[in-house]
Amino acid sequence: MKNRKFSLIFLFLTMLSSTTLFAEESKLDKFLEALFPWPILSLESGYPEFFSADVGVETLFIPIGNETRAGTYVCYSYARSKYDNFHRFSVGLACGMMGLFDAHGGVGCGLMPKNHEVLHTVFGEFSARMFLLEVKTIYETPLKPSGLKEYYNNRYTEGFKFKIGLSI
Repeated sequence: MKNRKFSLIFLFLTMLSSTTLFAEESKLDKFLEALFPWPILSLESGYPEFFSADVGVETLFIPIGNETRAGTYVCYSYARSKYDNFHRFSVGLACGMMGLFDAHGGVGCGLMPKNHEVLHTVFGEFSARMFLLEVKTIYETPLKPSGLKEYYNNRYTEGFKFKIGLSI
């Protein structure tokens, strides 16, 4: 009789722990689905920067319909123009449909090293991607130091930059 009681208790505890295990897995799945991190990787060319590479992550955690989501993104961008190199860090809002369409809009700060000094900039950016093709525009304003600020304004009139490239 003791073996039967032990077997029933063991069976009950096994069933209880297995349902708890499945519930925990379900919570993890729901958390990852809600967070939904998606990489930002792109190579672009444009004017006045002939080469640009972006690396970042977007978290599309707000469902909008069946396939579309919205959320935030963070990104690092390296860009080269004929005269200068730029390092930009940005944050903003993202919206998209997995693998089909994506749009980003945000703000950031940039650094442009020149002659043992560093120009500090602020910028706003907007990009749209369909399949693998991305179009991006940036409006950038130099902040300091004054000598490099003047240099930037003479080289990059209006502060608008346009890029087109491949992105996932």
